Parts: sequence; C-alpha cells; structure tokens
Amino acid sequence: MKNLIFAAVLGGLIVLAGIKILGAPSETKPTVQTQSAFDRVLATHTLRCAYASYDPFLIVGQDKKITGIFHDAVEEAAKRLGLKVEWTEEVGYGNINTGFATGRYDAFCAGLWPAGTRAANTIFSRAVAWDPVGVWVRANDTRFDGHMDMLNDPAYKISAIEGDATAAMADALFPKAGRVMMSQNQSIGEEVAQVTSNKADAVFQDYLSADRFLQNTPGSLKNLSPDKPALIYALTVGFDVHEVELKNMLDVVLSDMDRDGTTRRIVKTYLGDKSNLLFYQQNQFAPY
Repeated sequence: MKNLIFAAVLGGLIVLAGIKILGAPSETKPTVQTQSAFDRVLATHTLRCAYASYDPFLIVGQDKKITGIFHDAVEEAAKRLGLKVEWTEEVGYGNINTGFATGRYDAFCAGLWPAGTRAANTIFSRAVAWDPVGVWVRANDTRFDGHMDMLNDPAYKISAIEGDATAAMADALFPKAGRVMMSQNQSIGEEVAQVTSNKADAVFQDYLSADRFLQNTPGSLKNLSPDKPALIYALTVGFDVHEVELKNMLDVVLSDMDRDGTTRRIVKTYLGDKSNLLFYQQNQFAPY
C-alpha cells in the first residue's frame, strides 16, 4: 500500500514538473500573425515604395527630391485609391526582394522589367509603358554591323547584372557568348562601362538609358538595332510574389490611367517628342 501511495505522489510530482517546464496546455504561446502588405496598406492608407534612380523613370535630385515618370504615375494611382505614398528606401535592382521579405516596403515603384529570373519571388503590375531595348557596342566597333547574331560566340562577352533582366536577355539571344557579370549592387552605368572600357563587347540597354549615358559620354556607343528593338519589355511596379491582391488593386487604377490618357500625359512631361517611344506596344513587336 505504501508503495502505491509513494508511486502516486511521485507521479504527481513528475506531472507538475512537466507542467512547470513545458507550460500547461492552456498557456501555449500565441501564434504570430503575419500581416500582408495589402492589409497593411488598407489599414494605414499608405503605400511604402522602394525605388532606384533611373532617369527618366525615377529621378533623385541633389536635394533628394524624387520626380520622374513612375513617381508621378504611382502618386496619381495612389491618390485615386485614397492612399498616400511613402518613398521609403533606395535599393539596387538586383536585391529588391530582400526588402519584401523583411517587410521594409510594399512595392518597388521605379519601373521594373518582368523577367524569368525574378518570377519565383516577384509579381508585376500591368505595363505602365513599354521599353524598347537595343544591343549596344563601342561606337568604333564594326565587327557586328548588320550581323548582330555574330555575338552568339564564345569569343565575345556580354555585360550583364547578376539576377537582372539583362542577364536573361543575354541568355536568350546570345547563349554561347561569354559574360562579364556585375554584382547586384552595381549600377547600370557601371554595366555599360564594361563595354566602353573594352572589358565586354556588348550590353543590352533600353534606348532611354543609353541616351542618358551618351549625353555624358557622346560618341562612345552605338546601337546594333537602331531601326528595330532587339527586345521590348514592359515597365511595371513590382511586388512580393504573394501580394496578388495589392497588385490587382493597382492594376485597376493603372488601366484607368491608360484609358483616360493620364499616363501618356505624364510621360510627355518628361520626354516630350520622344514620349511615343514608350508606347511601342508588345503586339507590334516581332523578334529577331
């Protein structure tokens, strides 16, 4: 009998000790709820935007004032949605998704090319505009004139940024060519400079970015496809891959802005007579 009493007492003590260590079932820790960017935007009436300096799409002045096509378009879209825009953080094109994962911002609002290399962790808004892309070489390089396909050879090198759409472009059009890969933190100017410094033979750049580069270094580059884009990419707003509701909400307003002419008026403010360049629609494009 004494043995039974002792066993019961010992068992009770073991149970109490287990409760002390592990916690009683009724005291389990609450599950942390992760709020989506969409819910947070609706709750705070604020869209937090990351951006990168990319004239004329996003211009960061010396006084840190932000202007540009995408600045004005996103501000107008937010106004129609009853939101304000907080231009939160300047980031590199190669590491945009880091801020999505840590919740530092809700969208990348400076113009983003959709690309397969981004598709696993990014979704894209409808096109705000269309961006024609050329293959650029040194101005005095005549090796590829009329024969752009010659670049698809291990003897030549294409400059590209790791994880960026330019890398996907090179893989698609010139898979046999070598690469001069830039890190994700390096700029578009540095990517192009690999060609002008003879470290690479060619680079993919949109017409407007190349035009800005040539303003500072006139006569340094030429376009191998001046009469027809080598590729054409949509210019979009980017979101974390799970933020479908946020993307859909913005798409509705961007569609309205396209129909009522607002987007074209914004583009014309910055590009004047060149504004039609950004409305070279994908359905007008035939690949090489």
